[in-house]
Amino acid sequence: MEEKKKPKKRRRFKLPKVRLRYGVFWVFIIAMISAFLVYQVGQNNALQEELNQLNGRIAQYQAQYDNLYLQLTFFDSDVYIEELARERLGMVRPNELVFRNIAAD
Repeated sequence: MEEKKKPKKRRRFKLPKVRLRYGVFWVFIIAMISAFLVYQVGQNNALQEELNQLNGRIAQYQAQYDNLYLQLTFFDSDVYIEELARERLGMVRPNELVFRNIAAD
C-alpha cells in the first residue's frame, strides 16, 4: 500500500522586522535624494535659461554701445567738424578759392 503523503505546508515569506525597517528607511532616503536631485536639475535649467537671456541682453547692449561709441568718435573727429562748418555755416579754409554759382543766387 501506498502511503499518503502529507501536503507540505507552504511557508509564508516573512521579512524580519529589522530588515523591513532598514528597507523602508533606505527607500525613504533614496526617495528624498531623488526628489532633491530632480529639484536641483529643475533649478539648474531655470538658471541656465535666465543666464542665456541675460547673455543675449548683454550682446544687445554691447552692440548698442559700440554703435554709440562709433557715433561719438565720428562727431568728435576733425572730418565731421570741418564738414559741418563747410555745409551748415559756409566757412572755408584760409587761402581757399570759393566758386559760387551766380545763376542760383
